Amino acid sequence: MITYRLANDGDNQQLIALTSSSGMEGEIALRIDREPDFFSLLRQRGKTRVFVAEENKTIIGSICVSLQEIYVDSRLIPLWYIGDFKVANTSRNRGVGLQLCNEMANYVIGEGADLAFLNIAKGNTKPLSFFKNRPSVPDFENLGVFIIRQFIGTKRKFVYPSVNIEQAAVSEELVQFLNCHYSKYQLGPVITKSKLEGAEIFIIRQQHDIVAVMCLADTMASKQNVVTSLSWRLKWMLKTINAVRGITRMAKMPELNEPVRLLYIKYLAVNGTGNVYAKAMVNYARNIVYNRSYSFAAIGLHEKDPLNRCFAGIPVLTFKSVGMLVSIRNNQALVEKVKQGIPFEDYSLV
Repeated sequence: MITYRLANDGDNQQLIALTSSSGMEGEIALRIDREPDFFSLLRQRGKTRVFVAEENKTIIGSICVSLQEIYVDSRLIPLWYIGDFKVANTSRNRGVGLQLCNEMANYVIGEGADLAFLNIAKGNTKPLSFFKNRPSVPDFENLGVFIIRQFIGTKRKFVYPSVNIEQAAVSEELVQFLNCHYSKYQLGPVITKSKLEGAEIFIIRQQHDIVAVMCLADTMASKQNVVTSLSWRLKWMLKTINAVRGITRMAKMPELNEPVRLLYIKYLAVNGTGNVYAKAMVNYARNIVYNRSYSFAAIGLHEKDPLNRCFAGIPVLTFKSVGMLVSIRNNQALVEKVKQGIPFEDYSLV
């Protein structure tokens, strides 16, 4: 008999095993491991509930929902982020996924929730079938594509005239700059000092004022991206990069079935279009990546984000995902505001 309940700390190892047994297919197939603490990443996302399906004392499915505070039209509102939706291969087509969604939906509706968001890999529409045609709840709407760029580390140090990048500590000035920037996005995060804990912060100043900020975060202690298979084209490309990296001064590329060593560009905020500042920051991160024996500096941006135009010519591998949004209260005007703007998602927490 399958039962459904909230997860607790004692479920840690089973949830780690369930996560490791599933992954994302594509030209680069990935799984995201959560050693040694499945709940560590969830604590960073916000107040979270984990619902699990259990059969014979074995967890066969999970879904999580996290409460976050975000900006829509520069106004603060709550957002419920749905993630970690998984069903064991041997338990699929038994109604487990649907019932997990029911458990989660009953909870968020009972909490008076409105906006809910989820990410799916581009081309993978199967998860949406569990969220469609639900009584009294509208269907999720497509917010467009998020492009996750993994910039290859390099030994080369780039010089940009009149651009001086310096390391900085968390300050009220920094938090204010970031909130001013992300309040212009839809679903932009509310930045607090606690959200910047553990991140390395780099800034550019002009005439004493901050004009650009980059926050780098190593999430390896909370999640590990593991490459499980590659297309023949990418196998050849990565093998070639590793063979000539002494000449090209590029970082070592990952091996199959090993965690990819990467740093997330958690936040990248620049005044105006900031093409030079943004490119200088990314290349600075690439040099840090190389010197610390990582492979990539990663950032996720919506396809409409003007920062996308700043990275021409930088060696990169890309993934794509699709953002999906619903107003449980059927506030279509709110959903349309998000769709018309530039959505943001922090991929260090995905």
